[in-house]
Amino acid sequence: MKKFSNKIKILVSLVAVFLVGAILAMLMFPSFTSVSVQNYSYVDEKQIGISDVNFDITIKGDNGERLGIDSKTASVYLVSPSGKVVFNSRSEDAANHLLASVLNVRLRDKKGNSYTMNSTENSAFFGTFYIENENSQKIKIIFELFSDEKQSLKGVGGANIFASIPVEIQYKDGGFCWSVDMSNVSLPKNFVVEKLSILPGLFSVGEGVEDAFYTIPDGCGATMNVSTISEKPVILNMGMYGSDVTFYDYSQGAVLPFFAMKKDNCLVNTIITNGDGISELSCEKYSAGGGYYYNTFNVTACGMIDGKLKMGEPYEGVVSQTYYVTEDKNADYNDIALRVRESLIKKGYLPESTSGKFIDYPFFVNVLGSDDGKNVATTFEDAAEITALLQSRGVRNVALRFSGSGKKGLASDSDEATGFSSRLGGKDGYNTMSQKITDSGNSAWLDVNLFVERAGSKGIKVPVYDLASKVAGFKVQKFSLNSTNQVNADISETYKLIDDIKTTDICLNDSSFLLYTDLKNGLNRQEVLDNIREKSGALSVGADLMLSYPAVYLMSEADAVFNIPETAKISVHEGVTEVPILQMVLHGSVIYGGSYTNATNLSSEDALLRVIEYGSVPTFLFTHDASSNLNYSLYASETAKLYAESKALLPVMDMKMTSHEKVVSGVYKITYDYNKVIYVNYNPSVVEVNGIMISAKDYVVI
Repeated sequence: MKKFSNKIKILVSLVAVFLVGAILAMLMFPSFTSVSVQNYSYVDEKQIGISDVNFDITIKGDNGERLGIDSKTASVYLVSPSGKVVFNSRSEDAANHLLASVLNVRLRDKKGNSYTMNSTENSAFFGTFYIENENSQKIKIIFELFSDEKQSLKGVGGANIFASIPVEIQYKDGGFCWSVDMSNVSLPKNFVVEKLSILPGLFSVGEGVEDAFYTIPDGCGATMNVSTISEKPVILNMGMYGSDVTFYDYSQGAVLPFFAMKKDNCLVNTIITNGDGISELSCEKYSAGGGYYYNTFNVTACGMIDGKLKMGEPYEGVVSQTYYVTEDKNADYNDIALRVRESLIKKGYLPESTSGKFIDYPFFVNVLGSDDGKNVATTFEDAAEITALLQSRGVRNVALRFSGSGKKGLASDSDEATGFSSRLGGKDGYNTMSQKITDSGNSAWLDVNLFVERAGSKGIKVPVYDLASKVAGFKVQKFSLNSTNQVNADISETYKLIDDIKTTDICLNDSSFLLYTDLKNGLNRQEVLDNIREKSGALSVGADLMLSYPAVYLMSEADAVFNIPETAKISVHEGVTEVPILQMVLHGSVIYGGSYTNATNLSSEDALLRVIEYGSVPTFLFTHDASSNLNYSLYASETAKLYAESKALLPVMDMKMTSHEKVVSGVYKITYDYNKVIYVNYNPSVVEVNGIMISAKDYVVI
C-alpha cells in the first residue's frame, strides 16, 4: 500500500511539473494568434543552487566581472567584480519569477501551431546542447531541440534534430554580449522562429530585495522600485519603436534600445545591439514586491488580418544584446544614460555633437494648416504673420514647422512635389512664406509624411491617425500605411521637392513613430527600419532634417527633434518615478523640444521650469483660427517671456548632460560638462541647497 501511494505521488508530481512548465511558457510568450498552442517546457520541482553546479567555463571581464557556464547543464551565472552573484539561472529567485532559463524559443508552423521551449533542464524539454569554440573570452553554445515527443527529458538517444540554435557569448566593449545569428538557425521544413529571448531570468527580483529598481525606457524614462508594495501589479509590454501596426493598434512604446536593473550594490544594464527594431520589452511588478523584466525578439511577425493568420518574413540577421555590470552602491540612471549615449554614438545612431543649424537658442512652433477640404486653420500667409509677431516680441530664432492633416501632410489632392493645397496658398504661397521667414533669420520646416496615406488608398489597411490634429482638438484624419515601395517613392519625390521650393528644411512627420511589418513586399520590421534609415538619411545631403516624435535610429542626421516626451507613459505612483533618460542621452547631440507648452496642464511657471530642468527648447502648437484655444495671439506675451527665460540654457545647449538628481523635495540639480550646474525649484517657497538660495518657482545657473 505504501509503494502504491508513492507511485501515485510521483505520478501526481510529474503531471504537476508538466502543467507548471506549460503555464510558465504560456506566460512568457503569450500567444497572439495561434490556432493550437502546444507549449513544451520543463522546470524542475527543486531548483538547485550554485553550490550544486560546476561552472567550469568562465568568461572574464576587464574589471573582474565573470560569466560562468556549467558545461553539463548550460546553467549560467553572472558575478560582480567583488564576487557577488548577480544572476544564477538555476536559482530559486529565477524559478519563482517564471524565468529559470537561459534561452526561450517559440517556433510556429504554417498552420499557426506554436511550440514554446526553454533551456531549463539540459537545454529543453526534448533536447540537448553542446559547447564549441571555447576560450577565455568567447564561447558558442548549440541548443538542439528534438521532434520525438517520446524522448526522455534529457533528450538522449538518436532523435531527429527538430531545431538547432547557436548562441555566441563573448566579452567585448566592457560587457558580455549574447547573440544569435538567425541565418545559422536550423529548422524543419515549414517552421519559423517566431520569438526568441536570451537570459530573461537575469532581470528577476524576489520579495524583500533592498533598493532594487528597474529602469524603463518608455519614452521619457522611468525607474520602478520593485521592492515597494503596491496595490496592483504593473504589467508592461512595449515595442522598441512602438507596436507593430500591421497587426495591432498604434501605441508609442519605448524609444531607447536598453533596459537596466539595480540589485543591492550591483547595477546591470542591457543594450540591445542588433535587432532592436524587432525587440519588445516585457515587465511585471508584483503587488507584493518583486518582479521581472526582459526583452523578446519578435523574429517573425504573426497576427490575424481580416480573420486570417498572416505571417511576415523571418528576420535572418543577428539579434544580440550586451550585459554590463557595475558594482557601485551610488550607481543610478545617470550611469545608465551615459553608457547608452556612448553606445548609440558608437553605433552611428547619434551624432557626437549638435548640428550647426541653430546659432542662437531656438523656439519651436508647430503651425497646424489643417486643410480638410472644408476648413483651413492656418494659411502660409498666416504662418509668416505668426513668425513676424513672435520676432517682434523678442523671439529671435523661430523654427516654424508647418504641418497639415490632408493627404501627404499638406496637399489635398496631390503630392507636394506637384502642387500644394490652393486653399493654404499653393506653391507660390509656400515659397513666399519661406522666403519671408528665412530672410528674417528664422527657419521654415515643411512636414513630409512617408508612411501614411488617407484611409482607402492602396497599401496595407492599417488605421493611423493624425496626432497634431488630435492634440489640437480638430477633426482627426484617418490614414492607412504605405508599402515600402511607396515610402521609397515618396522619398524620391521629397528630393525633387527640395529642388523645387525655396526651403532646405524638412520635417519627417511620421517616420519617427510608425514602424511595421511590410507583408506586401516581404519585409520584416527590422528591414523596414533599416530601409527608412538608409533612404531618409540621404536627405540630409541636400536638406536639414527635423523629426517629429523621437526615433533614435534616425537621429544621426537630425538637426532637431520635436515632441520629446517629459512624462512616463505608465502611471507615476506606487514606486514608479519618471526620469529624463532620453534627455540625458540626447543632450549635446540633438536639439530637442518637449511637449507642447500650450497643450499641457502645467502652469506657465512650471512649464518654464520643466524646459530648464530637461534642457529642452520651448515648443508650442499654434493655429490662426480665432475660435481655437490654440490661437497664437492668446500666447504672444507668454511665449516671449518663456523664450527670454529659457535662453539661460544657451551656454549649455551643446553640452552633454552628465547628471540629473533630486536633491530635496521639489528641487533638482542638473549637471553638464565642465561642472556647469542648474538648480530648479518647483516649490512655492524659497529653498536653500548647498548654501545656495533658490527663490520660489525659480532656477539658478551656477
